Amino acid sequence: MCRELLARHGEIGLNGADVLEVGAGCGVVGFLAARLGARRVTFTDYLPGLLSNLDKSVELNAQASVGCELRVRHLEWLASVPGPSEASARPVGGDGSCSGGDAKSFEATARDRALASDETFAVILGSDVCYEDPLPKALAHALSARLARPGVAWLTLPVRDWPGESGEAVIERLVKFATDLGMAVTVEKAPDLEEEEYEGGTFVRHRGGMVHVWLRHE
Repeated sequence: MCRELLARHGEIGLNGADVLEVGAGCGVVGFLAARLGARRVTFTDYLPGLLSNLDKSVELNAQASVGCELRVRHLEWLASVPGPSEASARPVGGDGSCSGGDAKSFEATARDRALASDETFAVILGSDVCYEDPLPKALAHALSARLARPGVAWLTLPVRDWPGESGEAVIERLVKFATDLGMAVTVEKAPDLEEEEYEGGTFVRHRGGMVHVWLRHE
C-alpha cells in the first residue's frame, strides 16, 4: 500500500488531512501519510502490546514527521456491532506475543486509550485489514462510524482464502455490508508485489492477488 500511496496520495486529499489508520500494526502506512503532508495521524489497533509498540514507533518517527501530530488510540471494530462483540472471541494475533497482557490489561487499554466515540476522519487508511467472520461486518461498521462526510477510506487487501470461504467472497461481504450502511464502494485490482519481494519474507502470494477498496461518504 505504501508504494501506491506515494503515487496516489493526491487522489484522497492527504495534504492537511486528519487521517485514521485502522489495524495499524507497526504504523508504516500512517507514518508515510505523515511525511506526505497529513495534519494529524491517529494510529489504532486493539491489542495492548501493539499499542505499546506503536507508542515507541511514534517516538522514533517524531522528528521525521515534523508538522504532523502523531497519536495512538485503541479501536476495536467489534465494538461497533453488539452481536459479534458479545459472541466472538477476538484472536490475539500470531503467537500471542503482541497481546500485551491478560484480560484486565485489555479492559484497561480499551477504557483508558479509547478513541473518542464522536471522532471522525476525512481520510481512513488500512492495509491487510479484512479477515474472516465476523470482521468484514465489524470493519464496515467501524469505517461507517468513523468516516467523515465527505470522506474517503482506502483499503489495500490481499484476496485471502479462508477455510470454507474464498477470498473473493470475503471481499464481497465487506462491500455489501459497507453499501448497506450507505457508503459508496469501488473495488479495483491492485498491483501485486514482484516475485523477488515474496522470497525469504513473511509475505504470501494469494491466488486472487490484491485489491484496493475505496469507500466514500459524500
